[in-house]
Amino acid sequence: MRLPGSLRARVTVFCVAAIALALAGMAVAAYAVVAHELNDSLDLGLRREATRISRTISTDADVATASGSCRYLTAPSCVQVVASDGQIESAQDEQQLPVDAGTRAVAAGARPAYFSDVTLDGYPLRMYTAPLRSGTAVQIAQRADPVDTSLRRVAYALLAAAAIGTALAIAVGVAVARRVVAPVTTLTAAAERVAGTRDPRQHISVTGPDELRSLATSFNIMLDELDQALTAERNSRAAQHRLIADASHELRTPLTALRTNIDLLRRASRLTPDQLDDTAAGLRTQSEELSGLVTDLIDLARADDPAAAPEVFEDLRLDLLIADRLRAAERHWPAVTFDAELTPTTITGVPVRLARAVTNLLDNAAKFSPPHGVVRVELYDNVLTVRDHGPGIPADDLPHVFDRFYRSATARAKPGHGLGLAIVEQVAELHGATATAASADGGGAVFRLDFPQDNPRSSTTE
Repeated sequence: MRLPGSLRARVTVFCVAAIALALAGMAVAAYAVVAHELNDSLDLGLRREATRISRTISTDADVATASGSCRYLTAPSCVQVVASDGQIESAQDEQQLPVDAGTRAVAAGARPAYFSDVTLDGYPLRMYTAPLRSGTAVQIAQRADPVDTSLRRVAYALLAAAAIGTALAIAVGVAVARRVVAPVTTLTAAAERVAGTRDPRQHISVTGPDELRSLATSFNIMLDELDQALTAERNSRAAQHRLIADASHELRTPLTALRTNIDLLRRASRLTPDQLDDTAAGLRTQSEELSGLVTDLIDLARADDPAAAPEVFEDLRLDLLIADRLRAAERHWPAVTFDAELTPTTITGVPVRLARAVTNLLDNAAKFSPPHGVVRVELYDNVLTVRDHGPGIPADDLPHVFDRFYRSATARAKPGHGLGLAIVEQVAELHGATATAASADGGGAVFRLDFPQDNPRSSTTE
């Protein structure tokens, strides 16, 4: 799982960098504040000393000389008075603070008081130069290295704190990275598991941020869609295999009969005229049976082919289409009476496919009707009902009447191949309708085609 590992490293580095930058920023800010406060404290002490000297020098002339040596940290501030010509009027014998043009300008009143950093005998000093009496200036200096020492100690303390903080940041970053990347690792492991097992039914349970939970939900939806697609493909292939196997079985019977009759015709000189007529009639019947089977197989295969051209739907009068198929059924089944009650109904559909489905329902009802039986056909409220008075449908056969090539024990003596009702169900699905079968009260079977009521072009015409 290289991707999660790499992502974990990136998250860890990001967290550590963010915390380290925050600690560095706080350390720099703390150092700057401490340095400012220490320097301000030193400058404030020098300024106060200058103010004290300027206020008391008029009554105590020695106040400007009562100072210690700047070479010692424990000494008071170094003080010396400088005239405008640069002459030092009061100072310790062993020390002399540097005098420059700035000092003379302050003594002459040409410049305000100012701070400066100087060095005396190798020691750093902070010096404050301020006007004293007319034509003089006072210089007050103090060792600055205690401030530098304090700043170094503060810097060392801040560096130690930053190091400890960085170590803690690494630990926190690793923990946060593991927590953040864990759902991604789970997703990756699930994807690899699905790829390895090719089983999309394994869902993913991810806890974490909303984005990752949403990603897991989308991944699970994708797996469901993939599972449905694979299941549909497996079912389609299984149906195709069954269709081929069943078609091979069904085709074998008429082909065998055809071959037998053809062999008889080869010996036509030995047959009587009646035998020739019977053989020719058998050939015609078997060829029609074979033609019907092939037609049914082509219709089923074409509807199952996803690459086939889409069906063309149009507005049509379902009642008129059924009436036309009834007239054809009456010619084909003269011994059966068709009693119809059709309400004018307009739907959107494929006329050829609907005509085939209605014909199959009528033929199925007539085939199982007794001699001079009655087939009741009704169309009302977008529901087509075809009821016969035959033997009915056994309870065990009801779930399978629309299966391809399925024939009940009572139907095996009848002509057909078990594809007519399968085509009816296929046409119903094409039009969003529902095909059902049931045993009728009083005997016989009843088949229904329920067309959807919410079809924007489906209506009952009064």
